[in-house]
Amino acid sequence: MGLAIKTAHLEIKRYTPSLLELYAPIPTRPFFEPAADRRCPYCGSPVKWHARFRVYRIESGKATDTLRRALIKSLPKTGHQFVVIEQKATGQNAFFEWLDKTSGGLDFDDPGWLNVISRHYLSRKEPKVDWLPHFDAAHSIRRSRRLDTGFELDQGRLFLAPALFDELLLVQYLASRSQKAGGLTLEGRYTLPELFSRLRNAGYLRRAEIRAHNPSDALEKLLEHLSGGETAIKFYHLVDRRELLKKAKEIGLLNPPKPKAKP
Repeated sequence: MGLAIKTAHLEIKRYTPSLLELYAPIPTRPFFEPAADRRCPYCGSPVKWHARFRVYRIESGKATDTLRRALIKSLPKTGHQFVVIEQKATGQNAFFEWLDKTSGGLDFDDPGWLNVISRHYLSRKEPKVDWLPHFDAAHSIRRSRRLDTGFELDQGRLFLAPALFDELLLVQYLASRSQKAGGLTLEGRYTLPELFSRLRNAGYLRRAEIRAHNPSDALEKLLEHLSGGETAIKFYHLVDRRELLKKAKEIGLLNPPKPKAKP
């Protein structure tokens, strides 16, 4: 590439991926998909010289901001082992990206997917709660008749406050409505008009201050309510560069090959 050895080593150690590289649908140099021969498609180097970036994306919000600051403060500062890249977004962007990613990993032919997406959504809604033990101990999820907020576990049944349970039905409908006619929920399959009627009669539309008179308008307003709409948020991408720095140090200790003489 026309760089002196020392300059090349410095460039390697300074490298941090950009947002465009992180979100590229097809990996571009220096990133690549592992090949059958496990060699770099650009230079042919073996796998021992490949470095993997681990990137953790944290969505801003009341439930995460304090924990995020504490996490970043606790990380080592020497050598820029960790780098934080900020990205502006909206609540709606964040919600639909979450829904697409979560739904993409579900097996809709396995009835267990309802529990899986329920746990994922409740973990998103209430991240301070460790939901896994509750779901491991529960054999069903039900709408509570005595809770106004929150949840409780009683004899293997996970009871959710009415608003939280109704919201969960909406998320399940959104995740599954493109798979078959209507959307499958804990209460069975609903078409949009049926779901609209169910949420209206249960009082969820009133609690969410949705005053639409037809299912399509209601769904649009429900999505805005559920996601936060155009509310500005940020994604914080925490990039772990430790493996890159380790490989760069190992390369720096090698004797570089002598350039071939020009004919």
